[in-house]
Amino acid sequence: MTQELAAHSGSVWCIDFSLDGRYLATAGEDRVIHVWEVSEGERKGELLVEASVTKENGGGCSPFLAVVGNGSPEIGALSLTCADGGYVEKKRRPRKQSNRKSVGSDHLVVPECVFGFRDKPLCSLLGHAADVLDLSWSKSQYLLSSSMDKTVKLWDITTSTCLKTFSHTDYVTCIQFNPVDDNFFISGSLDEKVRIWNVQDRKIEDWNDLHEMVTAACYSPDGQVALVGSHKGSCHIFDTSEKKLQYKSQIDLRIRKKKSGQKKITGFQFAPGSSSEVLITSADSRIRVVNGDELVHKFKGFRNTSSQISASVAPNGKYVVCASEDSHVYVWRHDNSSHPSRSRSAVDVTNSYEHFHCHDVTVAITWPGAEARGGSFGSHSSRHSDSDGATNSGRDIPVESTEQNSDAADNTYNESPVREGVRASTSWPNEKLPFAKSSPDHCSSDLCIGAMDVQRRSAWGLVIVTAGRGGEIRVFQNFGFPVQV
Repeated sequence: MTQELAAHSGSVWCIDFSLDGRYLATAGEDRVIHVWEVSEGERKGELLVEASVTKENGGGCSPFLAVVGNGSPEIGALSLTCADGGYVEKKRRPRKQSNRKSVGSDHLVVPECVFGFRDKPLCSLLGHAADVLDLSWSKSQYLLSSSMDKTVKLWDITTSTCLKTFSHTDYVTCIQFNPVDDNFFISGSLDEKVRIWNVQDRKIEDWNDLHEMVTAACYSPDGQVALVGSHKGSCHIFDTSEKKLQYKSQIDLRIRKKKSGQKKITGFQFAPGSSSEVLITSADSRIRVVNGDELVHKFKGFRNTSSQISASVAPNGKYVVCASEDSHVYVWRHDNSSHPSRSRSAVDVTNSYEHFHCHDVTVAITWPGAEARGGSFGSHSSRHSDSDGATNSGRDIPVESTEQNSDAADNTYNESPVREGVRASTSWPNEKLPFAKSSPDHCSSDLCIGAMDVQRRSAWGLVIVTAGRGGEIRVFQNFGFPVQV
């Protein structure tokens, strides 16, 4: 853990990165939406600290033996936030003997900069009258939120104002902007209906009654298809190519639980670069991989029985990450090219995983910028990826009036993308990393060569952001041993 923020006064139910990875929106029980800005950590040439907190020593941060660019191991500490709100100031101490040597500390590799958020939110959005359940970003940096107050709200983060409100007849459990045309979004509600909305006209473009409470909905990355899941475990595919809901088929997820609550679909996540392969999380503690309408894989190990937990896929597509009700975050290997054609009776199952403790975690997602080449923040989230790659299309959603002043004159917002001056790069290592060195005395700085290449094909450098029932936002980043030692 490299950072912890006391973000909210109650449970956090949803967090979502903007498409370019520059901002994180968080919301939940306290009805407030905070937007946090990703900040490049000023930690170049410094030593990494393992920001672990132990109650036995009063909650202090314990140093982690790391390697700086010149290859000499030292004990060092950074100014990282601890769980008790305290800080460990930057310190350097002479080289010491450590039993960590036995696990090859000379081969530890850390990036020049550590991912993090600014300490204070960029903005806070007030207006919902009940818990916020879901969030979605548009390509032009507008933000949608859905709530138990039976509304969806459209926000402008540059002015911290609500631009439009879309009323429903029951809790709105799920929303997502159309990844290709963000004048449209999809919403699912406990009133058993799924709707496509026209943002500019503030009207329902089309709707469908599932006769089951809708608990999850999303578009494919190309915007041609929508998936809709219910509390009874049914999963439906709709053709949305004409901005309408044209029913196509139903996916047989083979959920064997008898109680409907244990079948609930809690989330969808498309694999990066694919508009056919999707991960479906459900309340029987399973993550299923579906290709088209065929069930091809299952992941087991985590616990999801009464939460709205959804799996996330690492930007390189090789890892599945998911929160769990046992206060852990689980990570499975995933190869989206490893699902050959098979009979419908054969489904591969992955039971092996790694996990780490995260107290009262409710949601865990990966940072979409982690796969950026050369350190750019411009990588897309697979959930909202745009088929034509356009991210700076301009803020082109016409808006009639703000919710804060109902008498205000009609306005049309055609501003440039949000906060253009924000620095859009961070310094990740960019040299090549050899896989083995015959001599243990070989300069460890050589091992820093190509860490970016390793990151592309491994979990090294992977950023996982979590939220919890205590209102905290935590950042975990994977460093250490990207090679066999």
